[in-house]
Amino acid sequence: MSVPVDRVLSVERDMVDDPFPVWAELRAGCPVFREPRHGVVVVTRYDDIVDVARRPHDFSSVMAAYGPNGTDRGPTPAQLCAIARSGVDHAGQVRELLDAYVPDIQDQLQHVDPPLHTEHRRIVSRWFTPAVVAGREPEVRAIARALLDRIDTRSHVEMLDAFAGPLPATVVADTIGIPVEHRATFLDWKEEIIGNPEAETSRVTSDRYRAIKRLFLTLMDERRREPRADLISALVAQPGLDDTAVLGLLNLFLGGGQETTAKALTTGMRLLGDRPAMQEALRADPAGIPAFVEEVLRYDNPVRGIFRQAVRDTTIGGVAVAEGTFVQLLWSSGNRDAAVFDDPDAFVPGRALPRPILSFGHGVHLCPGAPLARLQLRVGFEELLARFRFTLTADNPFAYFRSQILRGLAGLWVDLEDVRP
Repeated sequence: MSVPVDRVLSVERDMVDDPFPVWAELRAGCPVFREPRHGVVVVTRYDDIVDVARRPHDFSSVMAAYGPNGTDRGPTPAQLCAIARSGVDHAGQVRELLDAYVPDIQDQLQHVDPPLHTEHRRIVSRWFTPAVVAGREPEVRAIARALLDRIDTRSHVEMLDAFAGPLPATVVADTIGIPVEHRATFLDWKEEIIGNPEAETSRVTSDRYRAIKRLFLTLMDERRREPRADLISALVAQPGLDDTAVLGLLNLFLGGGQETTAKALTTGMRLLGDRPAMQEALRADPAGIPAFVEEVLRYDNPVRGIFRQAVRDTTIGGVAVAEGTFVQLLWSSGNRDAAVFDDPDAFVPGRALPRPILSFGHGVHLCPGAPLARLQLRVGFEELLARFRFTLTADNPFAYFRSQILRGLAGLWVDLEDVRP
C-alpha cells in the first residue's frame, strides 16, 4: 500500500490541500485503518462510518470530538470510558475533567453523550426546525444583499472576508442575540475555537475568547431580566441549564455555525469559478441552486471528520477495536464512497443521492443547524449570482486551513463583473 501511513492524520500541506487520493486508497485497500503516529483508527467507508455513528453506546463523544491532540495532557482513556459507560447524566463528571484539562470548553453538545446530549439537543433544535428556518429567509437575504452592496468591483476581491465569512457570522450573531456594537469581537476567531498548528494562540490563552466569555455572561444576566426573541433568552430560561451549560451551547453555535458555512460558500465559489458554464446556467435558472449546494456539500465537505472513543472492546467492519481507542469518522471520505455514489470524484449537481450525504454528520450527533446552513448557502449563491459574474484571479494560492477536522480555503480572490441591467 502506497498510502503515507505515518501522515494520515497530519496537517502537512499536501494532506490538507488534497487528502482525497489517500482516502480513496484507504477505502479500496484498508478502509478501517490504524494510523501509527497516534494509534487512531481511521474509518473511511460510508457504511462503516454510519455504523459507528449509530452506536454511541460503543463509541463515546465524551471529550473525544476533537481527537487525541486537543491538549498536551488530558484524562486517561479509562477515565473517559468509565464516564461514557455510566449511562447516567454525566454532566458533573464531564465538567470535572474539563475544568482540570480544558477549562474553557464546557459541556458542549459534541462533547457529551445521551442522555445529557439528548436533553440539550431537544432544547436547541427548536431554533432550527424547517419552519423556523424558512421564516428567516427574508432576514438572511437582506444580510446577503447588504454585504454584496459593500463590495468594490473595481479591484480584486477576497471573498472569504468580503462575503462568505460575514454572511454566516451575522446570521449566527442575530440568532444568538449578540448586539451589533459587540459583533467585531466575535469575527475571525476560528483559530481560537478549533486551533491552528501555525498559531501560538489557543482558546485557553486568547484575550478575545475571554472577552467573549465575559460578554456572554453579561448578556445572559440581561436576558434573565429582560428576555428577547433570541437563543440566549431561550437557553437561560431553560430549567436545568446553568451558566456553564449555556456558555457551552452558545460557543458551539457561534463557532461551528459560522465556520462551516463560510467554508462551504468559498468552496462553491471556487467550483463555479472553475466552471463558467455552470455559473451561467445557475444564473439563468436559479432553481438549480439547491442541487448545486447539496453537491458542494457532498463533493468537498467543510468538516473532514470528527472523533469518537471506543468505550469497550468492539469491532468496526470486522476489525477489532480496543477499549480506549480514538476513532476518526471521515465524513468527507464517506461522501466519495463509490459503493454509494456513482462516479464520486466528479462534481455533478443534481446527481441521484441514494443515501443521505454525511456532511452534517449522522446519528444522534447529526447537526441541528443543518437547515439554517442550507438556507444560507442557497440564498448566498442566489444573491451572488444575480449580482455578479466572477472569475478566479491568477494569484490564488488555494491554500486550505490546516486542521484535522475542518476543511476550507484560507482565502479566495476573484474578479467581479456586475451582471445587473
